[in-house]
Amino acid sequence: MPSQLLRLYKQLSTADRRALADLAGCNYFNRRPEVTRLCFYLNEHAGISPALSLSDEALFAAAFPGETYHNPRLRHTMSYLLDLLRRYLALQQSENDPSRHHLDLLRAQRTRGLDTWFERTWQQAHTQWQNHPQRDALWHFAGYQLQQEFLEQASRNERSSGLNLQPLADQLSVFYTAEMLRHACLAELHQAVAGQAYQLALLEATLNVVEKEKLLEQPAVAVYYHAYHMLRQPNDDEAFQALKTNLQQNIRYFSTEEQRGLFLLAINGCIRRMNAGRRAYVREAFDLYRDALETGVLPENGYLSGFNYKNIIRLGTALGELAWTENFLHTSRDILHPAERDMLFTYNLAYWYFQQQDYNRALPLLQQVDFEDPLNNLDVRRMLLRSYVELEEYSALDSLLQSFGAYLRRQKNLGYHRKNNEKLLFFVKKMLECDRKGRAALRAEVEATQDVAERAWLLEKLRSG
Repeated sequence: MPSQLLRLYKQLSTADRRALADLAGCNYFNRRPEVTRLCFYLNEHAGISPALSLSDEALFAAAFPGETYHNPRLRHTMSYLLDLLRRYLALQQSENDPSRHHLDLLRAQRTRGLDTWFERTWQQAHTQWQNHPQRDALWHFAGYQLQQEFLEQASRNERSSGLNLQPLADQLSVFYTAEMLRHACLAELHQAVAGQAYQLALLEATLNVVEKEKLLEQPAVAVYYHAYHMLRQPNDDEAFQALKTNLQQNIRYFSTEEQRGLFLLAINGCIRRMNAGRRAYVREAFDLYRDALETGVLPENGYLSGFNYKNIIRLGTALGELAWTENFLHTSRDILHPAERDMLFTYNLAYWYFQQQDYNRALPLLQQVDFEDPLNNLDVRRMLLRSYVELEEYSALDSLLQSFGAYLRRQKNLGYHRKNNEKLLFFVKKMLECDRKGRAALRAEVEATQDVAERAWLLEKLRSG
């Protein structure tokens, strides 16, 4: 438990630590002065002082100045502070959600019989709800909850026949439908990646309701309805275009987090089509990425993921958008996470030089890169291999072929990537051993073999050699 408190404490922002200290000093929330003292001490020392200042003895001395060390008392005090920290996080989340605040206040007023206050608060909450810019599923759920509170209050003073239940059902229907379709999209993505099948018992009924009713007029439903069909029908251009049009019309109605997810859903659909050889979707994916960047929704918690950084650079390079891509490569470095910033920048800069066939600049950068992610490591090794071949660095190439093969044998979870790369090593070794006449036969063998990594490059080398 103590280590859990310290771990959580070190992750708090300065503002959170100050607010927690204010909470600890308030008698309504905490009546234990030792908890307040410990909180203040951790504010000053957690994350910036030597480990000695966070020893059990130091923490006890801060909480119980002048007293003899007693471990059970320290553990109890830290437990109280941990509970207070959890309460602070819950309160902070509630403060960031005005609709939750209004619902709690309405429920308190209703259960206490404060009818006049209830009516005033409900009108304020309903007006705020109506004027909210978002129209996502949670907005509809908030409307449902407001209607539920209103009906609970009204049922105390009116006959059941006088109540209008339609708004309650309308908001709940949109919320459920939108959420069902959103989860269907996520299930479709996960099934494609992990092979995990999901049973969504009411999905077909939900799709039928959407198509028969006017639910497509609701942005929360429309985007996920079109996204689901786009994922389910990878050969249907109309399904993708319908989603693209809908995003352009309705993206503003969603939170930043949900906008990011919707852009990435559409991009994933493009990638599926690209992998099937449909080159037109390289441009579609690139344009979606640029739209997401321009609207500022792509970074998460202020940072651009390495996956998206890499994808954008590769798409831009493939399209010949060289000036824009080179500028993006350098200017987006600062919004990569500090823990991986240098490695990601070096890796993608090496890729940039590699694509310009500037192998002398690419090589020293590639030699600095070492990812934990095996797929990125495979990519680095393939670029090294090709660079050594192009520069005729045969001694280095021989060493790489051995280490590359050993790496493939060590990795247990590469799936089909293992065989694809093993075939690459096999053919490169044969290419180095055969003469010009033998290369024609080897080229025919490569052409007859499917799923070879760097297959197009191999065929080109065998043709030119």
